[in-house]
Amino acid sequence: MNKLSLFFILIIVSCSGPSETTLSVNSLFTDNMIIQQNAKLSVWGNAKSGSLIHVQSSWGVKATTTTNFEGKWSVILNTPAADHEQHKLIISNENQTRVVQNILLGEVWLASGQSNMEMPLKGFNYTKIKEVVEGADKEISEANFPEIRMFTVNRNIAFEQSDKLEGSWIESSPETVKEFSAVAYFFAKKLHLELNVPIGIIHSSWGGSPAESWTRLDYLKQVNGFQNTEDRLQIALDPNSPYNKWLLDHEFVLWDSLIEVDQMKWIKAKHKRFVLSEFEDSSWEKMNQTEISQVFEKNDFNGIVWLRQKINFDKLPEGNVTLDIGKTDDLYAVFLNGQLVARKEYWGEASSQYVIPKSIIKKGLNTIAIRFIDVWGIGGLDADSNRGFYIENEKIKSLEQSWRVNVVAYQTNGDFYLLKQGIDEIVYPKPNRMPHHPNSPTVLYNGMIAPLVPYAIKGVIWYQGESNESRAEQYSHLFPALIDSWRAAWNNPNMPFYYVQIAPYGGGSWGDNSNKKETGPELRESQMQTLTKNDVGMVIITDLGDEKLIHPPKKKEVGERLALWAMAKNYNYDDLVYSGPVFRSVEFINNKALVSFEHAESGLFCPDSEIRYFELAGTDGQYYPAKAYITKNQVVVWAKKVPNPKKIRYAWKNYVKVNLFNMEGLPASSFRSEN
Repeated sequence: MNKLSLFFILIIVSCSGPSETTLSVNSLFTDNMIIQQNAKLSVWGNAKSGSLIHVQSSWGVKATTTTNFEGKWSVILNTPAADHEQHKLIISNENQTRVVQNILLGEVWLASGQSNMEMPLKGFNYTKIKEVVEGADKEISEANFPEIRMFTVNRNIAFEQSDKLEGSWIESSPETVKEFSAVAYFFAKKLHLELNVPIGIIHSSWGGSPAESWTRLDYLKQVNGFQNTEDRLQIALDPNSPYNKWLLDHEFVLWDSLIEVDQMKWIKAKHKRFVLSEFEDSSWEKMNQTEISQVFEKNDFNGIVWLRQKINFDKLPEGNVTLDIGKTDDLYAVFLNGQLVARKEYWGEASSQYVIPKSIIKKGLNTIAIRFIDVWGIGGLDADSNRGFYIENEKIKSLEQSWRVNVVAYQTNGDFYLLKQGIDEIVYPKPNRMPHHPNSPTVLYNGMIAPLVPYAIKGVIWYQGESNESRAEQYSHLFPALIDSWRAAWNNPNMPFYYVQIAPYGGGSWGDNSNKKETGPELRESQMQTLTKNDVGMVIITDLGDEKLIHPPKKKEVGERLALWAMAKNYNYDDLVYSGPVFRSVEFINNKALVSFEHAESGLFCPDSEIRYFELAGTDGQYYPAKAYITKNQVVVWAKKVPNPKKIRYAWKNYVKVNLFNMEGLPASSFRSEN
C-alpha cells in the first residue's frame, strides 16, 4: 500500500467511529527523556474510546482522565525542581501499562532551523567536500555527559498538522554524540556546566528549508506572498483530484531509498534484466541525444530513465580501459555487459571517468545501460565529444548518438512513482497545488513542530535564514510570524526565542558569488530588525563565516553564544554581556559620522591597526570606503571622498571577517543607517 492510500484510509477510519487503538503515548515520552523542571507537563496519547487513563509519576504527582470519542487523552502534571535523580512515569488503562524510565528533570529547549542547525558534530561528508566541526574529535572523545540528552525528530512533511512523531532520547557519550546537532550540543553543554542541571534538546531541523515551511498556517497566510497558502493546501488534500487519484493508482519508491545510499537499489526486480546483454529492448523507443533531452524537458519532467545501446569492439583492447561518461546534470548508474562500472547517486562533485576491469569488455558486441535519476532541470546526456572509451589518453571508441530509451518513473509528491505506460500517462498536479516538498509553506511546522506541542519547553534556539536570503524584505515579516505562531502553539507569548544571524559566506565550493547581489547583509538586517520583538535574542557571528563553506566549522562559538542569551535572560546571570555590538544611532558632525552601539557599555575593541568595512555615502547615495577609529564605546568614521556624509553602513557584503568587537570579544553586526 502506498502512503497516499494509507492517508485517505486513515481519514475514513477516523471519521467512521471511535478509535480501537491500544494504549499509546506521544513518542517524546520514552526512556531517557528529560522533562522541564518547575513546569506544567502535558502528557498525551491514544487508547480505546472511553478508556480510563491513569498517569503516575515517581515524584508523587498523578492524574486520571478518560479518552474522548476519537480515543485521545491528555493530562497535566506539575514537575518539581531538578534533583539529578532517575524518575519514571507509569501510564495505564484497564488492561495495559506503559512505563517510561530513566527520566531526568531539567531544562528543555527546542532547537530548529536548516542545515547549520542540523549539521552533526561529526560534520558533513559529501563526495568531494568534507565539512568538519572545528575541534569535533576532542569534543566527541570527552562527551561523557549522561545528563545532556537529545531527541532528534525524524523528517516528516505534512499538509495538515500531524501527531505523528518518530525519534528517541539519546544520552550524550563519545559513541552517540557525533550524531547530535553540533550547535545544539554546544548550547546544551554550556548550560549544563554553568547551571549544573540536566539539559534536554529536542532537535527538529531540515537542511535547505525556508522559514515559511516552519510557520503555522493561520499566521503565515497573513504574510504578503502567502495569502493563498490555505487554498493550495486544500488542493493538495483533495482526494478526488485527478492527480491524487493517479497517485493512488501507482506504486512509488522513496526518494531517500535511492539517493545518498551506499549501494544502488533496484526499484523493481524486473529492471535487473535491463542491464543484461541478452535483454530484448526493441520495444523501447529509439532516440538520438537531442530527442532524449526533449523527454526530460517535456513538462519539466523529472524522474528515472533507462538508456541502452550496443557497442562493438573488433578486438579486445590492450591496456587499462577508462569510460568517460561525459557531462550530465543527473545522478546515474552505468552498467557494461551486466556489471556496474560507474555510479553517481549522491550529491557533490565526481569525476566523469571510470576504470573498466578488463574482464568485463568482450570482443564483438557489448551492451551499455545507464539509469538516470533526474531531480531538477534538464536531464539526460549533455553534448560532449569526450564521451567514450579510452586507453590512457587516447579514445578508442565513442558512444553512439542513438539510444534505446525507457522512462520508468516520475518524480512527484516527493518520491518516484512507477509508470505503467511511459511518460504520456502522467497526470500532472494543478499549478497551485502545494508540492510535497520540504520547501513548501507550513509542511515542516505540520510534520515536525505540531507533533511536539504542548510538550513543556523552556524556549527555542533557531539557526536558519540562508534559504530566504534572496527575499530579505519578506523575511522581516515572515520570521516574526514564525515566532508568533510557535508561541501561540505553546500558548506562551513570552516564550524565549534566540536565533543566529546568518554567517558571512562567499560562495566558494557551493556556488559562484562573483555577480551575486549583496543579499547576505540584507537578510542579516531583517534578522536584526526582529530584535524589536519581546523575549528574542540574536547571536552575531560576523566573525565566524567562511568564504568557501556555507556551513562554518566554528559551531562551538555559535552554541555558546546562544547559551549566553539564555543565561542572561532566563537564568539570572545579570551582569553577563550576551551580545555583540548592534547599531543604535549615528550623528553626522563636522564631515564625520559618530556611531553608537547597543551592547558596548564596556567599550569597543579592534585587534588590528584599522577597522575594516565601514562605508559612507553623501546625498548622491554612492558609498565609498571609510576610515574609522574607536573612542570608548563609539566609532568615528570619515572618508575623503564624502565630505558631507548622510549615510553609513558597515560590513555590507556577503562575505566579511569583521574586526570590530566589544570588550567581551563579541563581534558587531553589519548594518546600514538608511534602513
